[in-house]
Amino acid sequence: MTLIIGKRSNLSNKISEQFNDCVLISSSEIENNLDSLLKYCQDNRVNVILNNFQASTFLNDNQDFDNYITKSILNTSRILSFFISNNIIINKLIYTSSSSVYGNNKFCSENDQVKPMNLQGALKVSNEELIKRICKEYKINYTIARVFNMYGGDDKFSIINKIKNCYLSNKALNIINGGKAIRDYIYIDDVVNVYKNLIYTVDNLPNILNIANGNGRRVIDFLSILKSAGIVLEINNIQNDEISVSIADITLLNEIIDINNFTDVETFLINELKIDENYN
Repeated sequence: MTLIIGKRSNLSNKISEQFNDCVLISSSEIENNLDSLLKYCQDNRVNVILNNFQASTFLNDNQDFDNYITKSILNTSRILSFFISNNIIINKLIYTSSSSVYGNNKFCSENDQVKPMNLQGALKVSNEELIKRICKEYKINYTIARVFNMYGGDDKFSIINKIKNCYLSNKALNIINGGKAIRDYIYIDDVVNVYKNLIYTVDNLPNILNIANGNGRRVIDFLSILKSAGIVLEINNIQNDEISVSIADITLLNEIIDINNFTDVETFLINELKIDENYN
């Protein structure tokens, strides 16, 4: 049995579609009733995927920081402590972290020192450290998955989704600093396939793993593709502080899965907008 904590997560729902013998559990459902987990642990042995991080959009709500912290890190501690105190064996634990822990880093390696530049990244690092400590002490097989810029599925956050929606609804696209920041994009189905390998392979897996394509892309590159296809989006440029470059070192990932089969973000965008691939 695989328990996926974080029912509203786009990634959680995609995993549940493709995994056998799994259950989605809401963080809110277990906040005040951890014992509800027991019904899923009949054989005292489970896999656990923690996607219980509060959405970053809630950082704008200055009145709800307590709830943000609770969902970000306190629930992680409570859940793991519950399994340990009830002698439930965790076969494999995956914690979904993010590239935000690296800060500005042209080629992010799992061995690099983390340098988060915002609260979300700092809380991800805190979660990582908590998981490392607990899992090492209780000999739990774990992987911290540092997922880079994910798109696809029921995505409402990524710039890829925003480009698509603005094009289809004929609305202006807000971009930051001219869209020149470099990011590493990864399709959600590719992330799910990596998680399958992590859950169902138990030997010689890294404790920290970048999940990405290993290629840097800029928003202005995507807009150039659309322009070449005769599609010009109205742009609102916003000046704001942001990480300028974030590209993953995927050496470890390439040892686990064939990254050559990963979806290319430009191809995804072309297909989603039904652009003729021979537009050049």
